[in-house]
Amino acid sequence: MTQAEMPQKDENHLKQAAQCWDKGESWEAGKLIYENLPNSVRPRWAGRILKLVLEESGVQSPLFSQVLAIAGNESMWKCIRPVFSSLRQMTLQLDENRRGSGLTKDEELLASIVFLAELVAKVTYNATNPADEFDEDSGWWIATSLRWFVDHAWTEERFSEAAWSALRTCE
Repeated sequence: MTQAEMPQKDENHLKQAAQCWDKGESWEAGKLIYENLPNSVRPRWAGRILKLVLEESGVQSPLFSQVLAIAGNESMWKCIRPVFSSLRQMTLQLDENRRGSGLTKDEELLASIVFLAELVAKVTYNATNPADEFDEDSGWWIATSLRWFVDHAWTEERFSEAAWSALRTCE
């Protein structure tokens, strides 16, 4: 196991992350959790969070299915870069629409899901230890993205609890 795959020895990280999450400091919560995950489980962790959001939203897309399939299969992790590029194209188109005529509520939800899927793709690619990795903080932003859904899309307690459970669990 490489140094990047070894979990950090901060036994209080989940308690600290919970405090950050409760205060709305989702980026800090994400950093604490992500940095304490072994590299080998990060893609599946991120994929479970995307799956939760997709199930709640009912949004379906072959691209999202590809992200989930690749994140769940270590032998495919290196294949995610083209999927990321397709997601990025969706993001750019949605951003152009936002600047032009604006986005509907459904389009804003889709844009947020695409952003989360991009983060999952980045985390998955980075787990292969490539020479051209994405930003190292890509995984930290997953909590911030998830928090947006808790605060803006599905504000009921049931989803909030499910979101926190998915975020803090690495199994």
